[in-house]
Amino acid sequence: MVKHISWNDEYKIGYHLIDSQHRRLFEIADEIYSLTQKEEAKQKEDIILVLQDCTKYTLSHFSTEEKLMEEIKYPAMNAHINQHKEFKVKVTEAISDYSRGNSVKLEDLYLFIVEWLVQHVTKVDKALGLYASTHQVN
Repeated sequence: MVKHISWNDEYKIGYHLIDSQHRRLFEIADEIYSLTQKEEAKQKEDIILVLQDCTKYTLSHFSTEEKLMEEIKYPAMNAHINQHKEFKVKVTEAISDYSRGNSVKLEDLYLFIVEWLVQHVTKVDKALGLYASTHQVN
């Protein structure tokens, strides 16, 4: 059984727009979790839609963070962007596999997404939030 992990206020980084986007990413992960609880035959109809939503929203969110990092000249920007790239590759591979007719282990994908989100938000994004709070943001 996969452990469900939900958004909580401990994940806030103190930058409202990014916090609301993180909350939405957790909601998308919740949708994936819900699919893991359905019969496999019923999952198939929804998997591609959720994966596409995850990719589309993630790209938008990463763009927001990356613009902020550029604006404040964030010194750890390159390492932060590299983590974004790793996440995009994993989710893109899952969509590609599913589109080619390969099965996607939703439990594994869900665990990857929430574990990545928790680690990234609590460490990497919190550091960004702290830096942003001490540097002028227009």
